[in-house]
Amino acid sequence: MPTNKTIPLTPIANLQEDLKGFIPLSISIGPKQDLFVLLSEQQPPLIEGRFPPTVTEEHYSYKVLRLKDGEKKVLNLQNEQWNYHYVQPIDDDYVLLVCANSRYHNAENIDQNARVYDWNGQFIRSFCLGDGIDHIYTTEEHHIWTGYFDEGVYGNRGWENPIGSSGMVGWDREGHILDNGDDRKLIGECLALNVAPDNEVWYFVGERAQIGLLDGGRECQFATDALGFQTFAVQGDKMMVHRHYFDNHHCFELERNENEFSIVHEVNFIKPDGNVLLPQLTSNRADMLLFLDDSELYFYKIP
Repeated sequence: MPTNKTIPLTPIANLQEDLKGFIPLSISIGPKQDLFVLLSEQQPPLIEGRFPPTVTEEHYSYKVLRLKDGEKKVLNLQNEQWNYHYVQPIDDDYVLLVCANSRYHNAENIDQNARVYDWNGQFIRSFCLGDGIDHIYTTEEHHIWTGYFDEGVYGNRGWENPIGSSGMVGWDREGHILDNGDDRKLIGECLALNVAPDNEVWYFVGERAQIGLLDGGRECQFATDALGFQTFAVQGDKMMVHRHYFDNHHCFELERNENEFSIVHEVNFIKPDGNVLLPQLTSNRADMLLFLDDSELYFYKIP
């Protein structure tokens, strides 16, 4: 029977000044443990109230923050019509911005929803990572891993044969597919994704309630009683997972026993004011979790 556990956390940064006039879109951890925050002056309206456009009619301004060793670097992008959702570092010192969606107009016209910039805002190159992207991570080897939600798996926006049909795809830095997942045993909508050192790629397929691990040429699968989580950290036989639906937040600590990760603790992260952490944005990498609660960034690493 899982028991309750509390873990105190202290914010590592306050973004109050950076958030003036902007809203946070996503946060992420780079392969060198630098932290990224993607901000926009406004959220573009949804098409038919449901679908985010890839390219917008209006122009919007974006801001990318990189936090590393107590220093902050800022990329400002003005008058953009690409509807960005995610940010990761790429190459040695460039920024990869990705739109969650891509429309397949025809074979000669496909939305290139991944765009690379330098820190001066100079556009470098673009390529397509497919439609329905829910997660994206780059690696120290400059590879890219993308996880897809249902539209990216089953097809929408003109994609009869969606790139993300396996749920997860590996790419090189130029947007060429390295692993399309067609020969993978565990496929389906990728609710959570984690790229760890030593070429370990962990992922969670919610409809199968199974955790997958790609480790070089090896593929492993694990059952779990932790359902519906979107963020997780992993170290050895331990996991810390976060689930967020509507206004409900749940964190669980899992332990592996043979081929199953089971819940051992329900966890509350406690802020310095004594309140429970209720992040509006989360991210992960390897054994690390990153949270944004209001204007405060919190960081947790599995001990």
